[in-house]
Amino acid sequence: VLPNRAPDCFSHIGIAREIVALSNLSFYFSYEKFKPREDEKLRIKDFISVEVKDKISCPRYNARVIVGVKIGPSPKWIQERLKICGLRPINNIVDTLNYTMLETGQPLHAFDGEKLEDRKIIVRFARKGEKIVTLDDEEYKLDEKILVIADTKKPIAIAGIKGGKDAAISSNTKIVILESANFNSKVISHGSRKINLRTDASWRFEQGLDPNLTEIAINRAAFLIQEITGGRIIKGLIDFYPKRVSPKKIRLELIYVERLLGLKISKEKIKSILKRLGFGVKIVNRLQIEVTVPTFRLDISLAEDLTEEIARIYGYQKIPSIFPIKPSIPSKRNLDIFWENITKDILKES
Repeated sequence: VLPNRAPDCFSHIGIAREIVALSNLSFYFSYEKFKPREDEKLRIKDFISVEVKDKISCPRYNARVIVGVKIGPSPKWIQERLKICGLRPINNIVDTLNYTMLETGQPLHAFDGEKLEDRKIIVRFARKGEKIVTLDDEEYKLDEKILVIADTKKPIAIAGIKGGKDAAISSNTKIVILESANFNSKVISHGSRKINLRTDASWRFEQGLDPNLTEIAINRAAFLIQEITGGRIIKGLIDFYPKRVSPKKIRLELIYVERLLGLKISKEKIKSILKRLGFGVKIVNRLQIEVTVPTFRLDISLAEDLTEEIARIYGYQKIPSIFPIKPSIPSKRNLDIFWENITKDILKES
């Protein structure tokens, strides 16, 4: 999977979409049937509050609360699937979150609700001199450019990278706080390099993820945890999402597609390919269509991107090889650039 496809193809669902598009099969999976059943008697505001200090570094933050959980080994089917994917089973909460990450592509984290000071989560940058001991008992020194998840007294996780030990899930956990957030890729990349720590979560966040995926993933994880542990999901979803991301709409001229590919593909075939890829298609007129790009396809922003998708699914091998109509004449050498590059090479090796 190349970096530009990380937002959707670093997941099993994303790969399934690709298989469907390439093989012209049908895709029946829907998260609508996995909606968590909420306990109407309790309210989330009585268990946790969230404050995000920097909405650019954290465009979206979701939290859910599950009470009455029984921590133990996860079901055999989850353990087997995690092992096949190279992950070590830990317990039914952590395993379920890892399973959901592999399925959806969205990293998640869980905190012990009784270990959070003042029942509050704060997303902020670390303060100078702060330290954190992570789940693997490693201590890291933090600085003002490393984003953390904190309570009112201390960091409890390195945002998008690794959880801390202070608020970790243990065999005595009764209240689980689920986190599903979207973090700025540059901030996570910087933090990961700074402390020399790369994880499955940071790997995904560094490439950029769809902010609209957080709610899907947290609901899926809550549903599975409820099924596995018998816990009760508190009514309500904390959702910090100040700038909602909506699907892009792109006008695509069919004549332009033909000119760019050097191949005529029927309007019906183009519609079929785009719909199989999960795009919405609306006919504008005989020569134009309007394409709605789902937010999980962060790599699509231009008509040229759509044309590439059409060619990819249609088959590059079907595009005929044609000699150029005009001779290709190399540009005249720019001596300024030539000697600049020579000087760079000399200085680089000195």
